[in-house]
Parts: sequence; structure tokens; C-alpha cells
Amino acid sequence: MNLILFDTPFETRRLEAGDPRGQHIFKVLRARVGTKVFVGFINGLRARAEVTLVESDGAISLRVIGTEAAPKPLPIRLLLGLPRPHTAKRILFEAASMGVQDLHFFEAERGEPSYAQSSLWTSDEWKERLRLGTEQSFGTHVPEIGMHTDLQSAISFLQGEGAHIALDNYEAAGSLPQQLSPGLQSAVIALGPERGWSPNERDTFRKNGWKLAHLGAHVLRLETACTVAVGAISACLDFYDTQTCTIL
Repeated sequence: MNLILFDTPFETRRLEAGDPRGQHIFKVLRARVGTKVFVGFINGLRARAEVTLVESDGAISLRVIGTEAAPKPLPIRLLLGLPRPHTAKRILFEAASMGVQDLHFFEAERGEPSYAQSSLWTSDEWKERLRLGTEQSFGTHVPEIGMHTDLQSAISFLQGEGAHIALDNYEAAGSLPQQLSPGLQSAVIALGPERGWSPNERDTFRKNGWKLAHLGAHVLRLETACTVAVGAISACLDFYDTQTCTIL
């Protein structure tokens, strides 16, 4: 991890022996008294902390010596047909590490309902994946997660300004960059489950004003498509002040 997250701000903090964060500081960063490490407060500031004490049992004490603003989340929201748990773990980590605003899941018509009952979602494992991705990104924004009963409910929740695009390999009107307007300031991107969208779901997107777009001729794994899509949208957002988007 590039930064160690804490739930709430502090000036001084003692990490008990066995705390994974303290173990990381001691064993991975090889910190000793006087060593400075990066910490952050969830959805808050990033900080520099100094190790002030290393106790014989492995407990570590920290003191914040400076703070700074953390990167803002990207104005990008993801809507996904609930994927298999192993894939979802990767998506949660990568989306958090890229700084997306939030992620929303629903049980797609061609998805597997039992995925929602996996330990990923019935325990706090999904929270840990988001946390690890955020720490990797050197940021503090932990994306929120939404669960929806069906596609229409999710679309209604995510309505608003910005681009609304569903990725599709078969009936797309053009590539993702071609569907992005100059001056793009926010986007919602939908990705189907491993078996893709059903005809009914494509109709639902169209009826709600969403565009269908593709990421090229090659079929990508879902987690790869998420990363590519967020990267493409992010590049356009970086240049929105120039009112142009020239991704090819």
C-alpha cells in the first residue's frame, strides 16, 4: 500500500500489537522511531505522520506532522451487472484505485443471482477491497456502493447530467470516444455481466436516453473493460477545459 487509511482524523495514534497497519509500517516499510509515513483519513485529508514509539510487543505510536488535500474523486460512476465474486473483487480494487465516484450493481437478466449471496457481499470483504484500492491510489476517497433490484431502478437512481453510456460489443453506435461530447464533465458507464446485455436491457437503455458504445473489436474481460473505460473517460475529463476530446 502507498498510503495507510484511517477512519477518523487524529493528531496522535497508537496502533496495538497485531494491527495490520502497524505490522505493515514495521515489517514492510521497516519503520523505526523517526521514520515518516503517509497516512490518510477516509474521504478527508492526506497526512504525513512520524513514528514516535515502537514497543517491544510490536505496538507503534504515530504523530501527524502535516496534512494536505487528497485527490478529488473522478466524476465517473459505474453501473455493473453483478459479476462473479472473483471478478467483482478485481473491479472494486481497480475502480477505487482509479478514483471513481461510486459503483452500482444490479442483477442482470443474464447474470447469476447466487453471486449476491457470496461471502464477498455478505461479509465486509467488499469494503476491504475498496480500502486497499484507495490506499494503492495514494488517495482517501473510498467509493460508495449501491445495490439495485433491476436495471430500471438503477438507471432512475443514476439519472442526471453528464454522459450516460452502456458498453456493448454487438449493437453499439460507435466507439466510446465517439460517443463523448466536447466539454464532458461527468459520466455514468454501464457494463454488463460476463454473458452481456439482454435485448430487453438494451431497449431499456435506449428508452432512457443512454447511448451504446464499444471499446474496439476485441472482446475484453469485464474487469479490463472497466479499467479501459474509466481511463478513456478520465482522459476526456482532463481536457474538458479545452472543449475537445481526441482519444482514438
